[in-house]
Amino acid sequence: MDAPKLKIAIINRIIEIDDIELLKSLESLFNTSDKNISKFLELANEKLQQENENETEDFTAYIKEWVKNM
Repeated sequence: MDAPKLKIAIINRIIEIDDIELLKSLESLFNTSDKNISKFLELANEKLQQENENETEDFTAYIKEWVKNM
């Protein structure tokens, strides 16, 4: 996705937010330096990736047992 489309997508997501506290948090974030925003987003992305990895189930044993029973 190119920069203009990404900006529009972000703006549209912000427009959908009704929670005033969340909007204030976003405002605070946007008022910080780009370096701080980058650091925050990097940490948030790492946390999201860890959560996604934790949700992955290992079906190897189940598949092996299923193949044996065929």
